[in-house]
Amino acid sequence: MRITTNMMSNKYIKNLNKSANEMNYLNEKVSTGRKFFKGSEDPVSAIKAYKLRREYRSTEMYDTNIKDVDSFLTTAETNLTEISDNLETVYKSYLKGINGTMGSDDREIIAKELDNLQKSIFASLNGKFSDRYVFGGTSKDEIPFTLNASGELLYKGVNVNSNDAATKEVLEKLSKEVINIDLGLGMTFNGGNLSQDTVFNISMSGISFMGFSDALDKNGITKLDSEGKPVPNNLYTLVGKIKDALRSDDYSLEKITPFLDEFEDQKNQVLVSITDIGSKTNYLDFLKLRNEDNQYNLNEKLVEVEEVDKAEAIVDFSMQEYSYNAALSMGNKILQNSFIDFMK
Repeated sequence: MRITTNMMSNKYIKNLNKSANEMNYLNEKVSTGRKFFKGSEDPVSAIKAYKLRREYRSTEMYDTNIKDVDSFLTTAETNLTEISDNLETVYKSYLKGINGTMGSDDREIIAKELDNLQKSIFASLNGKFSDRYVFGGTSKDEIPFTLNASGELLYKGVNVNSNDAATKEVLEKLSKEVINIDLGLGMTFNGGNLSQDTVFNISMSGISFMGFSDALDKNGITKLDSEGKPVPNNLYTLVGKIKDALRSDDYSLEKITPFLDEFEDQKNQVLVSITDIGSKTNYLDFLKLRNEDNQYNLNEKLVEVEEVDKAEAIVDFSMQEYSYNAALSMGNKILQNSFIDFMK
């Protein structure tokens, strides 16, 4: 079989192009630092990289959720602190008001002060974070606390001082509403039920710390005032009762004491809630550091799977470049042959 110049030329150009493509491929490895560009080049590594990147995207979602929850808790703590400060001021004010040496005019001044503090507490109870009410439980847009025509406090339209058994049951459920968020704790289900240890609850129901229905003693018996009526368990309502007692024409320490005692007991629940937020915030700090560690470890694994060894890549490229240049030099000698040379 006679080998023509055209055959040698085509074969040479084909191999030269193959060498050039390989050199460009190795050059791209050097410039990008990647081991492969398509999954077909290294299927095993490509699958590992996909799984690692999917895990990393999850950590980014957890990071966003943690920041949002932290901001939410900060807002809740701010509003709770405002409520606690106002309740403390109420405490100091009524201590002055129950002084036996004070007249009705002096008590009226204290009552007006309590009236303003009550309004301030009400405003804080309806505080918002972004587009969500902080103390609205699972409700996002519904304002949690309102007042009816008689000035009684309502939570999501339900009277917090109701003595009705069915209403009490509704209020009990509203006080225990839950909003679970996945913060990277490995959310799992046990028997179809979500494991609470694997999620973070950010729901905060205002009546869980403000109180609702009647006040109960240690034996579970309803506390009664001097007139034999149930003593309310709600702090906002108690401030109102104290205020009304100070304004009463037949004011007496005996009549106001049941409300004062319950107020002092219930206002501690606000401090407990503030402490609980502090504990949750500390836990969030731990989760944030844990998530950052996970991101760092995943990045390290991704580098190991996807990134090429720089020194090795440069050596491979240099060797291929040398081979390509050698091929170019060899081509000058191969393509010098002419038709006359083949005739000899």
